[in-house]
Amino acid sequence: MPTLAAESKGRERKLNATSYVVLGMLSAGPATSYDLKQRVGFTIGHFWAFAHSQLYDEPSRLVEDGLVVASVEEGGRRRRTYSITEAGSAALREWLRAPTHDETEVRDLGLLKLFFATHGDPRTLIGLARDRHSSHQARADSYVAQYGQVAGVATRWQLKSLELGIRFERCVEEFWADFLAELEAEPPAGEPPHPG
Repeated sequence: MPTLAAESKGRERKLNATSYVVLGMLSAGPATSYDLKQRVGFTIGHFWAFAHSQLYDEPSRLVEDGLVVASVEEGGRRRRTYSITEAGSAALREWLRAPTHDETEVRDLGLLKLFFATHGDPRTLIGLARDRHSSHQARADSYVAQYGQVAGVATRWQLKSLELGIRFERCVEEFWADFLAELEAEPPAGEPPHPG
């Protein structure tokens, strides 16, 4: 397989979160863009959402930056397999050492709907609370199951990431359960009391 590498042309492109996702995933071994998508889907894709098309575009940019090299399959589909370079590993280590002061971003559609609920039909709040409660409960349960599946092979820090995911989902699940209990005890105007 011929290897494609690019010399950094003296321009410093600012790396973004997707850049570091790709570098981090390639630290586990060479991968095609499809492999990256699979790795992300099974791991950080549960808590870090972004367009998967970025996993097809970003590796090529990292090749141009000299942080990744690409090998092209001779014949067949001519797939590109990407590998991290020493410069890429150094960039990843530097990013890991950098302070992390950014605010935590909570992008929960249910929270957004709750905030604007005064502009809609208040009777829909019970349905919203039920949906969000069951959604967060299911996500927490899936994290617990995943934890059990990977406990013997994942690193300590990967397990801690899952642990935080479980705690977060259980906390939000509890919020929606409490809110649902409030609504069922005293339903919004026009909503009949919940039976039982």
